[in-house]
Amino acid sequence: MLLALEIGNSHVSVGGFDGDELKFVAPIATDDRLTGPQIAVTLASLFTLYGAEARQFQHAVVGSVVPSVTPAIMDALALLCGCEALNVSSGVKTGLNIKVEQPRLLGSDLVANAAWACQHAPLPCVVVDLGTATTFTALDSSGALIGTAIAAGVQISLEALRARTAQLTNVLPEAPRHGVLGRNTAEAIKAGAVYGAAAMVDGMLARYGDALGQRPHALLTGGAAELVQPFLHTPVQAVPHLTLRGLQLIWQRNRS
Repeated sequence: MLLALEIGNSHVSVGGFDGDELKFVAPIATDDRLTGPQIAVTLASLFTLYGAEARQFQHAVVGSVVPSVTPAIMDALALLCGCEALNVSSGVKTGLNIKVEQPRLLGSDLVANAAWACQHAPLPCVVVDLGTATTFTALDSSGALIGTAIAAGVQISLEALRARTAQLTNVLPEAPRHGVLGRNTAEAIKAGAVYGAAAMVDGMLARYGDALGQRPHALLTGGAAELVQPFLHTPVQAVPHLTLRGLQLIWQRNRS
């Protein structure tokens, strides 16, 4: 089995693959204070929860956008699995033609998303990832990664609003009861967050259509995807855990 870990700014998504089948996905908190052995204990407990054992994972792949956490994660995997994990970084085979100005600085999450999209989706394609940040990754009709965009995610936007205003309350990111017609402060914040995110996705996909010369196929993933998708006007294909699937695909391409 293969263990795939997507190290994000707020949490680490841990996925267990048996062949191409994603058997389980679970998050653990991203914390750069933890040591390798501490993370190993957390992962071992997580495996038990899902009926797996560390010795079942002969291979591992890691994609990280938090460099300070990566060494401890790699140490934890070595302790648990006794294997050297593939770290998706510069020099790793992705199968992508990356046409951006600084390809070495491109986030591993964007690379993994693009790798999966290039293999499995109609082209041109844009991957919309509604995570801690909202990211857009564009592939042209040849499958080349030609550009990206990054904006604040739904939760970050809510936290920033609460931190910088005196009278607005903290609310959970959830659909408002009365649509865009918020009838109290909490509902107004929810309307702005959810419908605002949906409007941004719709607007950005329209602009990508202009840039690409045709409407792209759109893939939607990320923690807020299920929340935002019902309010989109643009057709999208939802792919849960797309980044983990992309990491698994990259691992396959580097297996030899």
